[in-house]
Amino acid sequence: RIQSFSTALARGGVAKAHCPRFCLLICPAMKLLALTLYKFKEDDSKELIACMELGSFNFFQRGPIKEHIRFHSRLVVNRTPLGRRSTVDMDIGKVHSWVHPQGIGAAALIDNEYPMRVAFTLLSECVRIFLERMAGKWEEASGDMQLSCPEVEELFQKFQNPAEADKLTKIEKDLEEVKGTVMQSMDDLLKRGENLDQLMQKSKDLSSTSVQFYRTAKKNNQCCKMY
Repeated sequence: RIQSFSTALARGGVAKAHCPRFCLLICPAMKLLALTLYKFKEDDSKELIACMELGSFNFFQRGPIKEHIRFHSRLVVNRTPLGRRSTVDMDIGKVHSWVHPQGIGAAALIDNEYPMRVAFTLLSECVRIFLERMAGKWEEASGDMQLSCPEVEELFQKFQNPAEADKLTKIEKDLEEVKGTVMQSMDDLLKRGENLDQLMQKSKDLSSTSVQFYRTAKKNNQCCKMY
């Protein structure tokens, strides 16, 4: 039986899913998979902090998975206008992004079951904390950095459970700032004349192994089976 990638995730099982695009992640326990903060610049954002939870994946799969998370997260932030929020539905999950007016971009990769309002609260809180704690440490960044901010890393762990995060932050269900979020697909994200293959080939986030992994899956017209 053929299942879509999102269906396989929603059912919480590990399945081989067939789709027209490369599907990277099938993880039965995936909720909040990654949080990344950037110094924002259109099409050239610099990574400042990256938090990932890849414990549910096979050790040998974590390398390519990590690279594709970095690629997709950076792409979404690059294409999110300053001061705006965006949600992009991708084969690897949903990427929520927010670019603060002061030039810090944030992206969270979640599954389809994780509440959007909780994800955006995480982004808002992390950016607020980062701006308060890390002033003077990121403004001149000319390349990717690996800054340490324990408060951001702690929030990432607390928000693994969205129900607990709800209690901690007393999130309102009708959070006003989420209502203006732009919902997009991967096709919406691409500029005229662009395609995903070309962007992957040019990206510094992806090794040749990860690019070939994508091409092989696409050639076979099927998603990869993740255990």
